Amino acid sequence: MNKLNIEPVHQDKVKIDVVDNAEGLMAKFVGDIDMEDPSIVLDPLFEKIHQGMVAKKIPFVVADFNGLTFLNSSGIKAIAKWIMKLAMLPPDQKYQIRIAHNKAITWQVTSLPTLTFLVPGAVKVE
Repeated sequence: MNKLNIEPVHQDKVKIDVVDNAEGLMAKFVGDIDMEDPSIVLDPLFEKIHQGMVAKKIPFVVADFNGLTFLNSSGIKAIAKWIMKLAMLPPDQKYQIRIAHNKAITWQVTSLPTLTFLVPGAVKVE
């Protein structure tokens, strides 16, 4: 389990595990997200992560997409919605999202870096 007690998500062809790491928390995505409306799965997960990060004052979360071979545009929109929640927080409650990605997967190289522009300084793609 992790410090926020967030259950793993196993749905369709994707597995998402939330685990503790040295800097705070990591959400590890493995598989494909190509369901028609991935926000049904992603929005509640990102909301739990967001609420927990703020409540426990955890400074960093890593969104590890290395094992995610496909994510449709609705899934990218769900990630963007999560990132935008950071813009609403007062500075003392903000946390940083680090996006780990696989440079060999085209959608990751083309889509993930653009997310850094949503809330400047809050998101890093590594």
